[in-house]
Amino acid sequence: MGAKSKRARPYAVPVWLAATLFATAGAAILLAATVLSSGDVRWMHAMNATLPALVGATCLGASYLMVHRQPAALWTPLPWFLAAWAVYYGFGPLVYVYGTPESVAYMDSLYAVDEGTLLQTNVLNLVGLLAVLGGAVFVAQIRFRRTERRQIALPHDPWRVAWLFLAIGVPVKYLLELPYVLGLVDFVLPGSIQYLGMFSGLAILPLSVAVREQHRWAKPVLWILVLAEIAVGIVMLAKLHIIKTTLLVFLGRYAVRPDLRSLIATGVVVAVAYVAILSPFVNYARLMLGRASAQDVTEAVGAAQAFGTEGREALADVLPGVQSWWTRLAYPNAQAFAMAEFDQGRPGSTFAMAAYALVPRFLYEDKPIMTPGKEYTQLIQGTDTSSTGLGVFGEAYWNGGWPLVMVTGLYIGSLFGLLGRMAIHAISSHQWLFVPLIFQAIYLGLRPDDWFVPAYFSGVIQTLIIVVLLNILGRPLMIRTPKRT
Repeated sequence: MGAKSKRARPYAVPVWLAATLFATAGAAILLAATVLSSGDVRWMHAMNATLPALVGATCLGASYLMVHRQPAALWTPLPWFLAAWAVYYGFGPLVYVYGTPESVAYMDSLYAVDEGTLLQTNVLNLVGLLAVLGGAVFVAQIRFRRTERRQIALPHDPWRVAWLFLAIGVPVKYLLELPYVLGLVDFVLPGSIQYLGMFSGLAILPLSVAVREQHRWAKPVLWILVLAEIAVGIVMLAKLHIIKTTLLVFLGRYAVRPDLRSLIATGVVVAVAYVAILSPFVNYARLMLGRASAQDVTEAVGAAQAFGTEGREALADVLPGVQSWWTRLAYPNAQAFAMAEFDQGRPGSTFAMAAYALVPRFLYEDKPIMTPGKEYTQLIQGTDTSSTGLGVFGEAYWNGGWPLVMVTGLYIGSLFGLLGRMAIHAISSHQWLFVPLIFQAIYLGLRPDDWFVPAYFSGVIQTLIIVVLLNILGRPLMIRTPKRT
């Protein structure tokens, strides 16, 4: 019995940890609701200045303790979600209180937010947090006895899996996706095909394991792959692509050597580099080139050289006094507009796009855009010059009010619990063909600011289908061959 309990521990969210998070977020909601009902602006300001920071710090602490006590929990979405919530909904809204006046004015240029409205969005994010925790804790505590008694699966050879991923991803990314993003071809590349290009980056994780196992060519292939992926991200001026590549390098390192403190220290350095260098460079390069990406390596190098000499000054002249790195983490203005729209009888319909999620665009040309950021900007300001997101909690309220916020949070939390169990089983049994599912689970935890349908519905189904196909078609070739003694 003791061995079984110990084996099941990584699948569970510690009760004391869940209780602490529930108590903190629940008390914050009750306190904020009381202040909102009183209408006292001074108390509202005090709540906006303290509650997000307090709950965010609690989420960060819980995320660290969860992985510190159960190292395998790093492969589950919940610790990543708690950290992401702390950034987007704990630290982000504080720009309205502690940011420069120019930053607040910039946020209000999209949609003005007062103290009461800001506190309402903070309550929205707290309710979403509680719902996600509820779903995750419920599913994580369930014990699937049949699954636990199942025979241990044979491990996959990381070297073979890496080459399978490269065979899928490299042709798609470098022969189709890259020319498409750079505007060098005139066809529309379906999102499902672009997704396959991600497999080239996913090869980083099994390659890292192959390096530990001292495969002869694993290390040079890994270095070439990482440098190529970063170079592609720079040329495409795609911050998210570079972040994904960096995250995969971290995960590969953790799979080989699960040192949490080293991982956190490296993560802090990368985060500072992102805020200080990567994000300003991408913004300047897009401004300099007048488009979303470079057309070749020469343009990217030229933009980098210009950024080194005059980039920061140029960006400062465009938005003087605006803390762009902070305003990008804040969603109260977009959330407040969504809440006002629903309350005034004009609900959104983005959740209804789930009906089109698995319909290929080439079969239905009128398929709606799954990430309607520009359409949302058009709705707020009357222009579509930029893309605005509002996060899954704001989107849920926009589509269905408080009931849908709760249902959405419970669904996401349950999804986290299920994907977390699958990810830990795959990692513990060295089932490297499940890397796409593992990474998708972590990525979902990091993106509570994303649109619901493409991230938490169609994205998950697409990944599950591909992983099932990989295991049916490729598993016999990927099984590690036992060494003869």
